[in-house]
Amino acid sequence: MKRLMTQFVVAAMVASSASAQAQSKELAGSWALDAEKSTSKDAPKMVVLTLTDKEFTTRFGSTTARVMPFKLDGTETAVGENYKTKAVWKGTKLEATVVSPTYTETITFFREGAWLVMEGSSREHGPLKFYFKKIPAGL
Repeated sequence: MKRLMTQFVVAAMVASSASAQAQSKELAGSWALDAEKSTSKDAPKMVVLTLTDKEFTTRFGSTTARVMPFKLDGTETAVGENYKTKAVWKGTKLEATVVSPTYTETITFFREGAWLVMEGSSREHGPLKFYFKKIPAGL
């Protein structure tokens, strides 16, 4: 009985760990900025993310904004003539980098409970952390 209980506890721990890992990578969807919770109000009012095993895309501002594609294996993707993008998972955080002739900027996307968090740094404002709430489908 004691051995059965130990196996049950271990199985429950593994299942909850896998569930937490999966939830933290659930970034896809349309997200609305919570300006009060964020470190700055100077952010896109909406972020739309799509995610597959090999790639994710972002749209900043609206569902019709320009698509920024990122490969998830860390290789670069040309976007227009002057930009390149790349991304890689670091644990439960997705690190996305945009490279241009004049700057390189990295933004990290991750979940904090129900929130999508977008974290990065700006030359003008220093460290920034933006919080987004999921927009229900159909709105």
